Amino acid sequence: MSPRYNYNTADSGFDPDEFLDSVAEDLEVIQRLKLEEILTRNANVEYLQRHGLNGRTDVASFKQCLPVVTYSDLEPDILRLVNGDSTPIFNADPISGFFSSSGTTSGKAKFIPTTMRALENVPCLQRLVKAMFRKQIQGGQDANGKILNLGFAGPLRETPSGIKAGALSSFTLHSAMFRQRPFDPSSINSSPDEVIFCGDYDQAMYCHLLCALAQAPEITRLQALFAVTVVGTIRLLQRCWPELCNDIRNGTLNQKVSDPATRKAMEQILMKGDPELASTIEIQCSTHDWGHIIPHIWPNMLSISCVLSGSMQQYVPTLKHFAGHIPLISPVYAASECPIMGLNVHFNHPPDAISYMIWPESAYFEFIPISGTPQAHDLSNSTEEQPLQLVDAADVELGKEYEIVVTNVSGLYRYCVGDVLRVKGFRKKTPIFEFAQRKNVVLSIFTEKVDEEELQRVVNKASQHLVETSMELSDFSSTADIVSSPGRYILFWEIISMSSGTLDAEVLQKCANTLDISFNNSYKKWRAAGQIGALELRILKEGSFDQLMALAVLSRGISPGQFKTPRCINAPSDLEVLNSLVVATFQSHEKLSVASFDYGV
Repeated sequence: MSPRYNYNTADSGFDPDEFLDSVAEDLEVIQRLKLEEILTRNANVEYLQRHGLNGRTDVASFKQCLPVVTYSDLEPDILRLVNGDSTPIFNADPISGFFSSSGTTSGKAKFIPTTMRALENVPCLQRLVKAMFRKQIQGGQDANGKILNLGFAGPLRETPSGIKAGALSSFTLHSAMFRQRPFDPSSINSSPDEVIFCGDYDQAMYCHLLCALAQAPEITRLQALFAVTVVGTIRLLQRCWPELCNDIRNGTLNQKVSDPATRKAMEQILMKGDPELASTIEIQCSTHDWGHIIPHIWPNMLSISCVLSGSMQQYVPTLKHFAGHIPLISPVYAASECPIMGLNVHFNHPPDAISYMIWPESAYFEFIPISGTPQAHDLSNSTEEQPLQLVDAADVELGKEYEIVVTNVSGLYRYCVGDVLRVKGFRKKTPIFEFAQRKNVVLSIFTEKVDEEELQRVVNKASQHLVETSMELSDFSSTADIVSSPGRYILFWEIISMSSGTLDAEVLQKCANTLDISFNNSYKKWRAAGQIGALELRILKEGSFDQLMALAVLSRGISPGQFKTPRCINAPSDLEVLNSLVVATFQSHEKLSVASFDYGV
């Protein structure tokens, strides 16, 4: 079924708003047909048979038979597939890959099975996004310049089954859809594909930046997966602009670019020098004030497109400082479990007001209401007598928060994604959400996510070094330091010493090192790539968290008996208190080297 993807955005009569209104009006019909399509195609798969659906495709039977699940519930069956079982466990279509993400509590990778069908409608939605851009962004109608596309095609690793595993973005870039894309004058990347497929992240980012600077007057758009990538690129410009300008002036390529294919492609772009352009860039970069640096360097830039919600919100102030008047767009709401869950229908809204219309043709969506008590929406508290109460997309209420649950075309049924969304309004009958939070995540710098349970586990492991000493861990908290470049984790430990206040520096250094190597694989990957800096362990004097409690009582009026030490601190006033009480600091290994990651299978 593809009832609404048969449209042509190049048609002079196509109006994206009229199209969106027609989809939004038909929400309930589209959702019912999407579920029917999924259940009909997969009627005989093992998972649906196991739960007694027996070929039924109606909503009532589906909800009665199928449980609401998390990854841990499905992991044994998924690992059968990863290890080579060819049984159609979840889906009648063959598995084309596994979208891998970090298992934040277990430290093992998650594998989300996917099929070709999951991505088949992405090109149509990309064309719709372009049509919306042309209509909503000033100058977008004539935007045929080049794109600074900060893409990086991470590796696809082979599982024991022979099926590749990797990030959703990596699959997209490695796909024939990207590699064999037709020429489009409105979507020409400033970098050659060899840069995107360069195996070294640092070399690739240098080349992306060099290409965009060498073609600065032609750049009309900047796009990246995440806001942190855009900020990191400008930070790279701050560090390396003399080298970049030297390359542009002389038509040379820095020796740090050693990948043969990348170097060959880059040399074609830098066939001759441009002293005038290099001097112009030097003048802009030599200033101490980097506010509005992006429009100063790229005067014809119309927009910056990247994920700005969730853990990326912390980078928005810095990005706005660099971007000046250039609109910041977050076009889609996506996840490994569903490549397009929502569509931003208001590109001209500021980053703090970004919201997404649920895209009803991508999957069948349900929502778990988030009440005042976590127990009310905890799967472990669901029983036959008191089952978890879910609502359909048409039944959510304005202003309330929900955890999103997905039934997708690749074989996930009633799967909890872990994202909490807040209803901001409706377009016709379809809800418009803003991202509220990632459930249980307390630390994130790049794209890794650490929840409170994992943080506690890592601290417990590292604090084992204290067992044979006179030191004892009294309490702890943490923060994600995004001011430093690259960002890093900082952990605050309040230590009680039984030996007249003496700290064993050698043992505490071991603690810092153990903390750094004990987080999940996503953290380790970005640490090894240099995108996350060395972890810092700050030791607090005794009574530090009592002072933090006193501040909370005084400034926020809470009862001392109500106070719980926050496991992650973001409030500047709280951080100022703790930093004033630091008595010793230990930095972990400067460079974390991880050659490969254990699939845990």
